[in-house]
Amino acid sequence: MSWVAISCPQCSAPLPRVALWRSVTCASCGSLITRTESVVTRDSFRKALDRARRGSAGAGESIECGGQGYQLMQSLGNGGISQVYLARRIGTLPFLATIKLSSAPSAAAGFAREAQVLRELHGAAGGGFAQFLPEVVAQGMVEGALVRHALVLRHPNGYWGSLAALGQRFPQGIDPRHAVWIWRRMLAALGFVHSRGWSHGDVRPEHALVHPSDHGVRLISWGAAQKDAGAKTQAGDLQRSARVVLVLLNGASETEGVKDHVPSEFGQLVTRAGQDLEFCRTQGAEGLDVLLRAAAGAGFGPPSFVPLLL
Repeated sequence: MSWVAISCPQCSAPLPRVALWRSVTCASCGSLITRTESVVTRDSFRKALDRARRGSAGAGESIECGGQGYQLMQSLGNGGISQVYLARRIGTLPFLATIKLSSAPSAAAGFAREAQVLRELHGAAGGGFAQFLPEVVAQGMVEGALVRHALVLRHPNGYWGSLAALGQRFPQGIDPRHAVWIWRRMLAALGFVHSRGWSHGDVRPEHALVHPSDHGVRLISWGAAQKDAGAKTQAGDLQRSARVVLVLLNGASETEGVKDHVPSEFGQLVTRAGQDLEFCRTQGAEGLDVLLRAAAGAGFGPPSFVPLLL
């Protein structure tokens, strides 16, 4: 066994054994000794971290909620009680966020309830359907603005916009093959929340985001969700999802039912679901999905991936 003598390089005085793994002060000459060529002290690290946090904020308005700053980048829309922005968290680990800012006093209670609903649903999801649900980052008062409240949600990567925006992008109506997977994704999300006893309560084109490349749909705006919802209330979700699909299929046209180019089996199913609440209650999300797959197979043949080009 070889012995190693640890001595100060300045005065050759012996150093304690801890000098092998951390900086020490020589008891003889007072020099700060470290085995590495460079060392970062705690104070200098904290100062650098503070500078990084302050320096990452870009031009434009910024807010602080839940002890964290966010730079507002782009307006995503305005509602009756709130304004919605795309934002970026200010800090060393930035990420995109969707922020709802109150424009009316009643928004505070709505934000608190939506945050509570989403947290409960995420707990019930157990990771299985969490990708269909918005993730709450923070909710509460905007610091420095006593009458303004915010709901901060992690912005989902790859989502292009709402189904309402998709309808505006295709005023002549979307390809029926896209309507199939859009409805299936909505039915999957609604089927999950219904199986947990919840209802969404406000399914509409503005409250669903679309992921063009991955063919994904995410329901948002859960402030009207109900726990222990009855079968009729849940059937209302399904009926409204069918009406969303009808709007996308018809575009700006005022055609009754669906257009002629929509396969008859699919057109009949979505039209009936949009009109018959009892039919939706009887079938449920899972039953409608089974009927939808059968109608799509009859109308379009075997499943195939059709890119949604925007």
